[in-house]
Amino acid sequence: MILKSLWNIRVFLSTLLMDYVQEANQSLTNDESVPLEDILRIFLLNNLSLTHPLEENGVSKLFLNVLELIPRWNSHFEVNEVAKTICIRCKTDMAYSGERSYGIIINANSLRVFKSAFKDFAFENILKAIRINVKRLCDKEGCEKRNYVDTMISNLPSAFIVALQWENNETEKEILDTASVLATEIDISAIYRYEGDSAFTKYRLVSMVWSHGDLYNCVAYENNRWVRHFCSEMEVIGDWDGVLSSFRELHIRPEILFFENAMPRDQMFSEQGSED
Repeated sequence: MILKSLWNIRVFLSTLLMDYVQEANQSLTNDESVPLEDILRIFLLNNLSLTHPLEENGVSKLFLNVLELIPRWNSHFEVNEVAKTICIRCKTDMAYSGERSYGIIINANSLRVFKSAFKDFAFENILKAIRINVKRLCDKEGCEKRNYVDTMISNLPSAFIVALQWENNETEKEILDTASVLATEIDISAIYRYEGDSAFTKYRLVSMVWSHGDLYNCVAYENNRWVRHFCSEMEVIGDWDGVLSSFRELHIRPEILFFENAMPRDQMFSEQGSED
């Protein structure tokens, strides 16, 4: 189901990706009638470092394994963060060393807590509030005052990830309260201070994945409606309210949310080609 989620991200089906898979495993298949999705699935299953049975692998571990197998694709997910602040005690300007990430990891309970405190905040604003609530020590000798920091990015990833960490003992109400905070569109410049020159800072939710019992599930936006993939079956959900209802009724806890840059398709692949 990780693949089902990724399959809804346009850049995942780029020529670059498929060329890499075929270069890495020329003997994979010579049958041109085999769908690209099946070729990629075979490649990953043959090469992923997994625990068996498969359901014992966490969703995040599976995703990171996929990225490790296709390093050329990592840059499409990478966010290079730089944290800056001015110490409120000694007034020293500080810039912390850059950190590379594949998105944001958030505790599901934090979403509920911050939403109850800031009822009018949108999802992107709550993500920002959670992030700025983290303090760092002043690095000037003898000061060591803890300060809030401002996180900046200069690049926009093709896809942006929000990973939710659950306790897995949440009530039906807590699951709904968490899911209700989520949104189908975010502006990454509301989460980070963006210092680049692209006007396309908005991202749209294209898919979500989670483990449910001993199975992996995926909800994806396909053909202008939301659908749920589980095992080899597909269920049409409909609109976003239907997704939230499904989460409540089935006790679904989405673990990874995949957002894709809303840049027009032609321009996205034009920029991708220039970077390669």
